[in-house]
This record gives sequence, structure tokens and C-alpha cells, in this order.
Amino acid sequence: MDRRNALLLLLVAILQWTVPLLPLFGLGETVGARATDEGIPPELPLGIFFSIWSVIFLAYLVFALLAVFRPSYLETRLSPPLLIAGVGNVAWMLSAQLIGNDWLNFALLIPILVYAWESAFRLHRMGGWDGTARRFNAALLTGLLSGWIAVALSISVPGLLRELRGLGVSDQIWVSLWAALVPAAILAWAFMRHVSRGWWFHVALSWGVLGIVLNNWLRTGTHFLAIAAAVTGLYILWRRARAEPRPAFQ
Repeated sequence: MDRRNALLLLLVAILQWTVPLLPLFGLGETVGARATDEGIPPELPLGIFFSIWSVIFLAYLVFALLAVFRPSYLETRLSPPLLIAGVGNVAWMLSAQLIGNDWLNFALLIPILVYAWESAFRLHRMGGWDGTARRFNAALLTGLLSGWIAVALSISVPGLLRELRGLGVSDQIWVSLWAALVPAAILAWAFMRHVSRGWWFHVALSWGVLGIVLNNWLRTGTHFLAIAAAVTGLYILWRRARAEPRPAFQ
């Protein structure tokens, strides 16, 4: 593996931990604060659910350290798409904290999703997890990143629709909820059908949907929305449980 690319991967891994700290030094506003500055939207998971980023960033850092100090064919194959996805993620965090333009943030999420899914697809073609800790970390990283970016993309859609129609976060809440859940279901189907049937993707996606359920049950008090989100999440998991394993050569 090229040493320069490995070092770039490590740099991106470090930036993913440090960029979210910029608002603490007066540079920009936290993503959570921007997301709720006009109220609590129905499609937003509870704040604690965004802690999944810490797991993803840790797995990314472990992967980068392995790429620098103990590179193997695994790191050589997965590093290019993960590097691009990581750079995109850093750019998205900077945009969300410093600029706060919903359309720009949405546009930045698309290449992150494409390259995260590419890394998951490459791992799938290599046979997925083979029982080793190195492969486990790679499966965890590619699966959680692919699933959580799908969540991020899905929950960005309602805000764009509200902006186009001049609505507030409390207007037409059923439309806002389904504008997030339908893309999430479609992305789950697409990932399972064309990328991989690894469970970590669905763990991340289900974690996000659970956050939406609790947001509507505990914070906004819209219990029917919470139930609708729960049913959708259970349906997605049911579809995954019924799916047959996808051979690595597909």
C-alpha cells in the first residue's frame, strides 16, 4: 500500500475527531444546535443516537493505523473509497458547522454515501468477515458508515421539502416523517440488493430509526408518528432477516 495514502487516511481519521470540536473554540455552531434552531423536527433522532459517530470514527482510526503500520491487501483495497468518504465527511462537518446550508450539506452527503457503499461492496467481494479482528473492524466500519450515512441522507430530505414549500418544522409533520422513512427504506433495499447483506448496515439504520421513534414519543409527544416509524423500522429488519446470504461473487 502507498505510504502517502496511508498517512492521508490517518490524517483524515484524526480530523474526524477534531473538526467537531471547532464550535467549542467559537468557530461555527454545532450540528445539533443548527438542526433544532427552529424547533424539533419529527425526522430527527434523539441527540444521544448521534454518538454512533464515535464508534465509526474509532473504527476508522483503527483501520488507518493498520494501514500505516501493518498494511495488508484489505487496507490496500478498502483505503481508496474510505479515504474519499472520510474527506467528504470532514467537508460535510465543516459545511454544517460553519455554513449551515441544507442544500450544500445534502449534496456533500451523496459522494460520502457512494464511496462508503463502494467500500462495503469491496469487502463483500472479498468474502466479508473471516473471523479475524482486522476483518471485523473493517466490516464494522464499512457497515456502520454505510448505514448511518443512509440515515443522514434520509433525514435531510424533509428539511429540503419544508424549505421549498415555506413550511416550519411543526407543519405537515406526517409528510416530514414519511419523507425521511421512505428514502431510508429504499436505501436499505438498494444496499441489500446491490451492495451487501451485512448486518452492520442494518444495525446503523435501525439505530437511526429507533432515535426517530424516541424523538417523537418522548420529545414531541407525537405518539402516532413514533408508532409509524417503529413499524417501518421493524419492516426493514424483517426484510433483512428473510433475505438469503448473498454470495461474495455477486
